[in-house]
Amino acid sequence: MGTSLLNIGLSGLQSSSARISTVGQNVSNVDTEGYNRQETSTSSVLGGGVKINDTSRLVDQFRNRQVWSDNSQLNYYKTYSSMMDNMDNVVGEDSVSLNTYLSQSFTDLQTANSDPSSSSARNTAYSSFEGLVERYNEMASIIEDQKSTVDKQITAVVDEVNEITSQISSLNTEILKQETQTGTTANELRDQQELLVTNLSSYLEVEVSYDDSDLMTVKLAGSTPLVLQGRSNDILLENESSTSDSLTLKVDFGSHEVGGSTEDIGGGLGALIDYRDEFSQEAERTLGLQALVLADSLNAQNNLGLDADGNYGNDLLSTGEIAVAASDDNGFSSGDIKVRVTEGASNELTLNSYELEMISSTQFVVNTYDSNGKVVEQSDIVDTTTATPNSDGYFEVDGFGIEVEFDAGGTYSTDDKFSFIPTESAAKNLELTAVNGDDFALASPISVSKSSSNLSDVEISISAITNLDPATSGFSASEGLDASAPQSIVFTPDSSTYEVRDGAGNTLATVAGVTDYTNLLDQAGLADSAGYDISVSSAPKAGDEFTIEFNVDSENDNYNGLLLAEVQNASLVEGSATLTEAYSSFVTSVGSLTSTLSSNEAAAETVYNQSVNSKDQISGVSLDEEAVNLLQYQQSYSAAAQVISAARTTFDTLLSVVG
Repeated sequence: MGTSLLNIGLSGLQSSSARISTVGQNVSNVDTEGYNRQETSTSSVLGGGVKINDTSRLVDQFRNRQVWSDNSQLNYYKTYSSMMDNMDNVVGEDSVSLNTYLSQSFTDLQTANSDPSSSSARNTAYSSFEGLVERYNEMASIIEDQKSTVDKQITAVVDEVNEITSQISSLNTEILKQETQTGTTANELRDQQELLVTNLSSYLEVEVSYDDSDLMTVKLAGSTPLVLQGRSNDILLENESSTSDSLTLKVDFGSHEVGGSTEDIGGGLGALIDYRDEFSQEAERTLGLQALVLADSLNAQNNLGLDADGNYGNDLLSTGEIAVAASDDNGFSSGDIKVRVTEGASNELTLNSYELEMISSTQFVVNTYDSNGKVVEQSDIVDTTTATPNSDGYFEVDGFGIEVEFDAGGTYSTDDKFSFIPTESAAKNLELTAVNGDDFALASPISVSKSSSNLSDVEISISAITNLDPATSGFSASEGLDASAPQSIVFTPDSSTYEVRDGAGNTLATVAGVTDYTNLLDQAGLADSAGYDISVSSAPKAGDEFTIEFNVDSENDNYNGLLLAEVQNASLVEGSATLTEAYSSFVTSVGSLTSTLSSNEAAAETVYNQSVNSKDQISGVSLDEEAVNLLQYQQSYSAAAQVISAARTTFDTLLSVVG
């Protein structure tokens, strides 16, 4: 009995000592990141005494997974919100807003219209447009620099993710070795492993499970494994293709790579990718579209007027060439293509990606794709053997705002594809090609007048100037009207009939039964070939004559300048918004997204903190609880010592009785 009692007391001492050690371990690690509270379990022994089973961690894997998921979501919003805060500060500041520069430029252009002969007013307008162009360039550079910064961050994060997964797999090996050799749970190693997963979850959404050997398996959301026992698989981020700058995810298994989606990657890495491939791309294209519309609209109108020297107007702005990428899967084609915006058709452009697809060696269509890669619109078929190119050899794609030129000696195969994004670099490449303010073509190329012998008070006015190209209009190459162009209109023999005559007095057309006195050349079928049209205010008298001449005294004329200024108020961006409205909409969308992300970040932080608190209720160290446990185990230790003392006394008594 004494021996049994002694063994009971000794096992009690050992049990209490082990529990006291566990309490000490918990207290010592109260502030250790990733530490999970431990507990020593015991069981009674047949015949008396207590057995120490194991010292294990108090962990709820469901709550762990919830913490990791919430951590991923929090870091997604935190990272994205931080990036958007920077952009919101850039676009939302009134003093550097594009709208401020747009307003100033067109205000100064109107001032120049007030005195077209003033070189000073013209040059002031020129300087304002110079500042506007620089602001477009600066905005595009900020977006590009931000994207470059994000690319560097993505590279660093990918390296960090691969390092973490490598460490997790190495710990799997160490855990298996320790637990197999010692038969005890590798608590500290498992704590380290879970802490690594917490760090990993800040970068991306992960799924954690345990195999039959209780070793950790880590998978990307979507079930692509990153860690399997003692092996880790690196993630890679590469451009989607040679024709796309968007990133695609791959997991390297050594012998092969498996593609994955970046849509649900989550965490800080997912936020960086989404910012790069969604917002940054859209912002770049939004500014590019506005730059294209500004340049095309001003150029098209300036080309319809006369500059300060009385010469035909030229382009004021340039947006550079549109980059075109041939598909890697193209056949044996030997030619490239060139793409440009159709003059005056920039209102048809969109933010979408474009792809020219050869459906035969001489026929093509153009498809546009949205941000999800879905076809939005397809053009009519253009056949290069039957369609008529313009004077520069370009084929217009109706309704798409672009035209295409093929290599003269090139060959093309069915299913060849060429990708391009007209808006992509337009803001960055926007350039003022005008040399000075004299290049603003403020004057009309024609002047109109009524004969002094007219019997009526009817006035004549210019109703349209549409084309100054000497090859296709009534204008000559040397700044003037061709002799065969319409140059006078005579109402004879009554007010409802008129003749259109050329410079030599020859009748080009006769129109009878007139009731509408606007666009008289159009009614005569001559407006397109002339490149201009005129109207009269009401029904003239028989014999009234009206004259159209080249505007040789144009220095004080602002007819075309007023139309240039109207570009500011025209709904040209995607055919529905003015330049100012389009930029305001962009600023609003940036502010709205920034606000939404900030709200989501605050909500995600609350949810994450709740998850951590829930986890800590089980796994966290409470000093108050440990103090109670310590007191209990100290008393248990003392009691076990008393049992041993009693056993020794009993044994001594028995010996004395026997003696």
